[in-house]
Formats: sequence, structure tokens, C-alpha cells
Amino acid sequence: MTHSEETIKQVVANFFPEGEVVHIEQSHGGHINQTYFVDCKITSSDVHRYVLQCLNRKVFPDLPGLMDNVLRVSEQMSNYAKEHNMNMTRSYLHFIRTVDGAPAVDDEKLGFWRMYRYINNAVGKQVAESPLEAFKTAEAFGLFQGMLSGITGPRLVETIKAFHDTRKRYERLERAAKEDKFGRFAESKEIFDGLMAIKPYALALQEAFDNGEIPERVVHNDAKLSNILLDVTTGNAICVIDLDTCMPGLAGHDFGDMARSMSSQTAEDEEDLSKIAINFDIYNSLIRGFLKGAKGVLNDREVELLPDGGIAMTTEVAVRFLTDYLEGDVYFSIKFEGHNLRRARSQLRLAECMVEALPKLRELVNSAK
Repeated sequence: MTHSEETIKQVVANFFPEGEVVHIEQSHGGHINQTYFVDCKITSSDVHRYVLQCLNRKVFPDLPGLMDNVLRVSEQMSNYAKEHNMNMTRSYLHFIRTVDGAPAVDDEKLGFWRMYRYINNAVGKQVAESPLEAFKTAEAFGLFQGMLSGITGPRLVETIKAFHDTRKRYERLERAAKEDKFGRFAESKEIFDGLMAIKPYALALQEAFDNGEIPERVVHNDAKLSNILLDVTTGNAICVIDLDTCMPGLAGHDFGDMARSMSSQTAEDEEDLSKIAINFDIYNSLIRGFLKGAKGVLNDREVELLPDGGIAMTTEVAVRFLTDYLEGDVYFSIKFEGHNLRRARSQLRLAECMVEALPKLRELVNSAK
């Protein structure tokens, strides 16, 4: 385990001073935070499972602000679930406060830790195995928009500044290409030129917001299948998880993340570009599921621009991969030399497929309204 058993027990004592840790299991599914499943005996006979996470201070510099976001989002989801007679134990994450009432353990030596209830009989998946699974996932993220549309109070904290500011992502890429500190631009030029060619399509969503055509919303900002829990028995989506990037954004960002991560059956770093294509059955299911879940929350322009969200998010990821390659592979973990270059090439090709299919994708949206 990344952390010692003794450390984890010290952390748990902040939440349950009289509790006894009887089992610890580390999850290796995430890349940013360290996550553990902890079985804790609260009374003499009752054992409950919890999710215990050590949050990454380097990725999230304002962890108190992040937890304020997470708790506000969770509370809003709880209120919505209560008003709509939803399952109050499975439709949102229940965070546990420390004995002092704090949302997390913030200790210089132990780190920054939070805890929430484990949801039984649920599973997360990486790849949609059917259009129905894509539909259920998109419906859950659409419902997420509906659940958060009534959130009140001050604007949520931007846990990662300019996270989906596509224009700024391009500016950083152009700067990295110009500086070419590692002498890698020559072999990257074809990908760079391709990204510049589709830049107008990638910026369409952001420009619509700048022009006042679409509103800012509270969005997940990492909407993909692995961030939905599915019921093991029924296959239905239970709740949205991994709320750390919930912050102000555009509804098209969440749809776009799903379109990027689910509409192609190839890996993010697919080497054979001829294999990269849009699965229109999956894409159509994503559109219909998202619109059904959102239930009229989105305005007409937001709905119209859903395919542009897919282009924006796919292009943005390609831009980030190429930028990281030019900057010396400092952000994304790589498995081999040139991995980020291959990732950028693959995601660029998927974005190009979306641009080429844009008329058809707009037809799918129109037929789903």
C-alpha cells in the first residue's frame, strides 16, 4: 500500500475515535488521489465499509475550496433526491465529517484525507459494452445537470484554473512549439498543423459562451463511464462519483467528455489511425440519454452545440498531450518515449472524425429533441 496501515488507522480515528479498522484494501483505479476501501467496526458487531482518500495537493492547490465545492454539490444532490423520492442511500455520495465537524483531515504529516460511505452492489466500468450502457451513463450525467441547476450560494471555486479554457490550452501549445525547449517540434509539426486546422471548430463552444448564447453551469468536468457507479444487478446508473473537478463550466464540456471517451471503441493512444472511427449507435445513445436526463434544463443553443462539445473536448485533450510532449513529458504519466505524441495523434484523428461527421451528428441531435 502507498500509505502504512498505521497511518490509515490514525486518519480513521479522526472520523471514528472508537472504531476498529478490520480491513484495508487499496484501489488502483485513480491516477491523482490515493484511495482505500476501509472496513471499520463502529460498534461491537456492526462493520461498515468506507472510501478513504488522500487528496493530491500538487494537482489541487486549494483543497479546502475543493471540499467546500464537493460538500455543496453533495448537499444539493441530497436535496434533489429527497424532493424527487430517489434512493437516499445510493443516488449521491455521503461524506463523513470528523469528530470536530471538519469536512476532512488536514494534517501536515498525515496529509489531506476525506471519507465517504461505500455504495454496495455497485461497479465502475472503463468501456461501454452496449448503446444501452452509453445511454444510462449519459442519462446520469444529464440528470446531474438537472440536480445541480438549482444550486444556490456563491460561485463554486475553480479547483483547477482555466481547466477547460480551450483558447488558453491552444495558447500554451503555441508557446511550447515556439520555444521548442527539447527539440521535438519537427517530429510534431504534422500534428500541430492538424490541431491548428480544426481550431475554429474546437473554439465554437467557448465562443458561444463568450457571446452570451449559452450559460455557465456547475458541471462535472470529467464526465466518463468510469465516474458513474452502475448497479451490479440491474445495470442502471446509480450515482455520479469523483466530484473533485465539479466547478463552473459548460454543459457541452460534460457531454463532450463522454463523446470523446465513449464514442470510439479504440484506445486513447491507438497507434493505427485507420481503426479510429465514431460508433454512431453509441453517439446517438449518448445524445438521447443526456437530453433525457437533463429534462429540459438546457437551452436550445446548448442542445444544438452538443457535437461541438465533443470536438472541443477531444481537441483539447490532443492539445494537452502534444503540449506535454513539447514541454518534456512533465504532466501525464508515460509508458514509453513518444507516448504523449502517439496520444496526441490518436485524439487529433478522433477530433477530425467528429468534424467530418458534424452534419450527421447535428441530425442525430435534431432527431433526439
